Amino acid sequence: MLLTVEDAMHVFPLSEGRLIAGKAGSSRPLKAVNIIDAPDFVQWAREGDLFFTTAYVFKDSVDEAIATIRSLHQRHSAGLGIKLGRYWSEMPAALIEEADALGFPLIELPYPFAFSDQINGLLQDEINRNTLWLRRVVEKQKRLMNVALYQSMSDNPFQRISAILEYPMAIVGGRGHILFNDTPCSEGELMSEWPWKVDLRRLTMNDRQLYRLPLLHEDELIGFAIFVLPVDYKPKLEEGLFHQASEMLAYYLSKMMENGSDTFWHQDLSAMINHYLEVGTPLDTVLHQAEKVGVRVLEGKFVCVLCAAEEGQDYHLKQKPDQLKAVRQEMEFNPAIRDKKGYHIVTEAGLLSIYPVSSTGTVQALVSALEAVSPKDGQIQFAFSTPKDTAVQLAVAYNECKETIKLSRKLRTKECIVHFDTIQMAHLFQYVPKESMQHYCRQVLGPLLESDSVQAQDMLQTLNVFVDNEGLLGDTAKQLYVHRNTVSYRLEKLSELLGLDFKKPNDFMKLRLAVLFLRMMD
Repeated sequence: MLLTVEDAMHVFPLSEGRLIAGKAGSSRPLKAVNIIDAPDFVQWAREGDLFFTTAYVFKDSVDEAIATIRSLHQRHSAGLGIKLGRYWSEMPAALIEEADALGFPLIELPYPFAFSDQINGLLQDEINRNTLWLRRVVEKQKRLMNVALYQSMSDNPFQRISAILEYPMAIVGGRGHILFNDTPCSEGELMSEWPWKVDLRRLTMNDRQLYRLPLLHEDELIGFAIFVLPVDYKPKLEEGLFHQASEMLAYYLSKMMENGSDTFWHQDLSAMINHYLEVGTPLDTVLHQAEKVGVRVLEGKFVCVLCAAEEGQDYHLKQKPDQLKAVRQEMEFNPAIRDKKGYHIVTEAGLLSIYPVSSTGTVQALVSALEAVSPKDGQIQFAFSTPKDTAVQLAVAYNECKETIKLSRKLRTKECIVHFDTIQMAHLFQYVPKESMQHYCRQVLGPLLESDSVQAQDMLQTLNVFVDNEGLLGDTAKQLYVHRNTVSYRLEKLSELLGLDFKKPNDFMKLRLAVLFLRMMD
């Protein structure tokens, strides 16, 4: 049954009786009604059972009646109804007092009605309730099917599905970020004990239940759906709806992961930008579509960021779709990145993001946010263009990003974040003939290059790290895992060997250029 004791007391003819004690337990669920006439019935009592009696089994002993309700209370029975007039003319005060103390419902049954009349009344009410529930479930199923068949890509399917189910809902991405939430739960409550196992979970939290289902697409976990239910939610008729909705949610989430939320909401814009960057579609067409769908990133100063993944050892811009897909999820939905208001497009070179910027500080904040969420395996890089003032410079910014990725691979740059303005020297000298580079390196680093000794190789490594760390001894020592004095000693020896004073800007520039040429020739 779906009833509570309180609900049952409103069903005719039981409504003609009285709940005379144990009102604190009136929210107990009512699962079955039994008539008792044997003194040993308690051993078969179950949770949710409501018992009707004429008091025959304990008519001669109030203490026995008290022991009975104590045993029923321990077994979580729903309550006890006693029909007065045959064996008892009134409820014993001691029994009422004990029922109130236990919070165990004690009901005075209406005398004019047979037990069967009261049970039939409750049964008919249960049938009516179940019929209404079934109609409600069928109606929700129809509405879910309509969403599946006619959902517009410009609508929000998460919001639609939550409204149909009539229960608050949250969607959590596979990396643990909240994509949608119209529940009263805080992020901390929803994400408790993350990461989760790939199974169905029912959790009780404060005054509510959480019904959590994994979202699977092609046997891959891509997220979780969390439905928030009242703490006393009992019927299982709607659980099938949650599973049906979860399959739809997994489908929509997979599409968002494949295409990105912007292309999900704005179907044509990314295709137009791609065509503009690669073929030369008129920029006015792109800007018109951007204005149409409310994308504002090209209306003021902006910076382009290209995310690319290395594969193999050839340093081409080959992509690892799974890695980029995971990074895109972070950039689309992680609040720290999402708040930067970027627009994301998949291009042949990688994932291109366009961010509005107002100052150098804005760019630095973006860099910090990307560093915090980027994979730590060293196979993903973010290339920053220089900030641009107008949309006319979009293609220039994109090409700066591509050139930055290309040169950083060639130079074996290990940094996750690479800026075009810091790699411009390599860009400037990339067309210098190899013979000229070799001649310059021999002039600057000749004594080291002419030796194959282990010591010479160690010295070259020290110079490489010293240049990468802008001549800072402490950072160089930290990266080489040696003491600062060790680095200082090595540099003194190198200064004598090469005839350079690394503290002089001109000599340090010679060293930087020689190291750059070595990398470009490698």
